[in-house]
Amino acid sequence: MRLADVIDMLDAAYPPRLAEGWDSVGLVCGDPQDDVDRVLVCVDVTEAVVEEALARGAQLVIAHHPLLLRGVDTVAASTPKGAWSTA
Repeated sequence: MRLADVIDMLDAAYPPRLAEGWDSVGLVCGDPQDDVDRVLVCVDVTEAVVEEALARGAQLVIAHHPLLLRGVDTVAASTPKGAWSTA
C-alpha cells in the first residue's frame, strides 16, 4: 500500500476539517508515493517509540499527538527533538 492510500483512509475516517484551528494534522514527513507495509500507532512520538518502529521495520508512525505542534526554531542536538538526529 502507498502512504497516500493510508492518508486517504485516515482522512476519510477522521476528516481534517473537523480538527481545531490550532491543531496540527496530516503528514509531517515522508513521500506519499512510498510503500507502507508496517505501521506503528502511538499516543506520543518518543525516542522509545522511534526505536521500536525501527526494530519492528515499520515504515510509518501514526501518532495522536503531533511531533511538531508549534513552529520549530531549532533542532539543535542540545534540544530534545534535535538530540534524536545525533543518536
